[in-house]
Amino acid sequence: MIVRKNQIKILIASIFTLIIMNSCSEDNTLAPYVGSPGMSKISIESGTTTPRINWIGGYVTVVGVNKGNYPALDSSLIWLIYLSGDQIKYPVKYGQIPAGAQDITSNYGGIFQSELIEDSSYSFWVMKEADWNQISSQQNKVLSLDTVITSIVIDGDTINLPAKNYTQLTSPLDNYINITAIARFGRLADIFVEKPTTDNNPIISWNIKQSGVTDTLISVIGICASNQFVSSSLVWEVYSIHDSAGVTYYGKRNVIPGPLKAGDQFAQTFVFTEYPAAGLERNKTYYIYIANKDWNGEDHGRTVNYYCYVTFNTY
Repeated sequence: MIVRKNQIKILIASIFTLIIMNSCSEDNTLAPYVGSPGMSKISIESGTTTPRINWIGGYVTVVGVNKGNYPALDSSLIWLIYLSGDQIKYPVKYGQIPAGAQDITSNYGGIFQSELIEDSSYSFWVMKEADWNQISSQQNKVLSLDTVITSIVIDGDTINLPAKNYTQLTSPLDNYINITAIARFGRLADIFVEKPTTDNNPIISWNIKQSGVTDTLISVIGICASNQFVSSSLVWEVYSIHDSAGVTYYGKRNVIPGPLKAGDQFAQTFVFTEYPAAGLERNKTYYIYIANKDWNGEDHGRTVNYYCYVTFNTY
């Protein structure tokens, strides 16, 4: 009986040991090595002229930015940084050299540009050391991503690179609203709207055309988020203001000069509707109107004297 009890104890202890061994084995087993993922998906931070550059596929040895539509080892380079051993970590902020890295832009005839320019096209690219060591001496060659090949192929002035160690992105810098479908109406003047390059506030100017009007200053300016004047859609409205014999008059003196930027402030004016802090928005229709001191202050049609307007779309 005693022997049987001892056998049971030994069996239980063996089972318990096996459970512990299996558990430890499961906890410490590593997944099979499948190799590093290929490079892909560069993304560029929006809303800045010195964006952060991010990518998928691990750390790299070089990060490059070229003016134009093609990555290349030539004078179109505006930024090229290098750090051996694939030690450049993502994201990288344009113009800020990571610790230990060096700027080698001038090695290929390029000139560093302190910030990117709105609506200009740029090519961003990153590369690992294995491929960089093979192509770094190929000055004036264009770089081209080829997702089919598995090794570097040089074809004339083009270096075709596989996706394992390299990726690229060409994109315009587009931080602010764009303007299209401009249509001008009215007797007083032709209004011109210029796309902004540093914010979402367009430049507004006008050429007086109404017979008998010589003063280029205006007394009223407004913007509606619509394709016609609608008081409930006003996003900016400014009138001249002055007092005479104890009476306050609005819009009866020409005091606003052009060209001006939407949202500007002017002396001798009263703001009935404050301009939005973020400026105009994308994907909307806007109506800008101006008038001078002789406008009747009520009508907004295209045949109204001393009044005119322009409509446009943003994207």
